This record gives sequence, structure tokens and C-alpha cells, in this order.
Amino acid sequence: MKKFLLPLLALALSATAASAQAGPGPGGRPQRTPEEMAARQTEGLTKQLGLSADQSAKVQQIMLARDQEMQAMRGQMQAGTADRQQLRTQMLAGRTKYDDQLKAVLTPDQYTKYTAMQANRRERMRDMAAPQEGKVKAKDGKVKIKAKTDA
Repeated sequence: MKKFLLPLLALALSATAASAQAGPGPGGRPQRTPEEMAARQTEGLTKQLGLSADQSAKVQQIMLARDQEMQAMRGQMQAGTADRQQLRTQMLAGRTKYDDQLKAVLTPDQYTKYTAMQANRRERMRDMAAPQEGKVKAKDGKVKIKAKTDA
């Protein structure tokens, strides 16, 4: 029994130490500035939607304004100075506002593709947030996960 507990304890301690060193961002990623996020998002949209240089510059400005606004709202939420429902309403209004700005910059085909990409992204996020059912077994240092299927 002691032989089993010692490696398990060492694993738990190393995992705790690793997560403590990860940084302030979600999932252990370092927090990006609004400028970095806007640049990364613009780069991705430029590739996926085939944006021109002019469109890319305009999208960069839209994304920067959006990311700065979102960062301010996150700060209010973390500080506990804002009502959660009020922030949700503001975020949804902001999404509509920035989507309208993007619609003015993108061609109809690009905007259609953009909205499809956003819908897919929301669906993936919803799937990740949904509780997963199944069985988890650990034996001889190996972990097996069996997903429940609806068949």
C-alpha cells in the first residue's frame, strides 16, 4: 500500500507545483494584452476570410476596441464591483455592436463565413461546458475513460 501511495503523492505534489507556476491566465496560459489578442484574432480572420490589407487594418481596430472593453468588464467582474447579469447584458450588446461594425467592413460572403465560424465556436464551447457522462477506471497506473454512448 505504501508503494502505491508514495508515487501518487509525488504525482499530486508535482501537479500542484506545476499549476502554481503556470501564470494568471485560464488553462495555465499567460494573460494576453488586448493589443496581442486583437493582433492574433485579426491574423486568424485575415487568413480564414481572405481579408485585404485595408480590411485587416479596420478589423484590427474593431477587435482592439472590443478586447479593451471586454478586459474592463472582466476586471469589474473579478473585483466584484459589477452585477453579473448587468455585465452579461453589456457583453451581448457589445457583441452586437462589434458584429455590426464587422459587417460594414466585410463583404457579404466574408460576413456569412464569419458568422458561421462564430456559431461553430459557440457550439464547441457549449459542448466543452456540457457535463460528460461515462466511466473512469484507474488500474496499475493506467487510466481508462469509457464514454457513454446513446445507441
